[in-house]
Amino acid sequence: MIATSIPAEQRTILQNISWETFETLLAETGEHRGSRFAYECGILEIMSPLIEHESYKSIFGSLVIVLAEELGIEIKSAGSTTLKLKSANRGIEPDNCYYIQNELAFRGKQTLDLSTDLPPDLAIEIDITSTSVNKLEIYPYLGVPEIWIYNGRVLQFYHLVKNQYTECEFS
Repeated sequence: MIATSIPAEQRTILQNISWETFETLLAETGEHRGSRFAYECGILEIMSPLIEHESYKSIFGSLVIVLAEELGIEIKSAGSTTLKLKSANRGIEPDNCYYIQNELAFRGKQTLDLSTDLPPDLAIEIDITSTSVNKLEIYPYLGVPEIWIYNGRVLQFYHLVKNQYTECEFS
């Protein structure tokens, strides 16, 4: 028997991309595109998720919703909304993100501006294939308190402590 591996994501890396070009690409491609962007100081990663990636995204999204329901916690999903901050020269589109502790502050909002609004409390990243952009180097600048990263085998939890992420045993 021959085992074959089908990639879960396809990635393209572009170097020397200005913030203005990043903003233009976001505007031109719109919110309903299939790819996701990660931008860090001139490096732009464009990731196109495939079915394995989207399946895990759905599973973890359902898990968060069910946990919140069971615990009687109000949450607000912000999905794969673009989290960006020009002053930090960074932006990212998580696979899912949620307002949990700050749900009330975000309730009813239709737009997000991280220069004035609180960031989501939780971001979930599905990274089955290796990435060229270290997402744990982007999120601290955006102030997201907790990140879950799933690599296809292991789910890791990270909490933001003094502007850097520390791996934790549980969420």
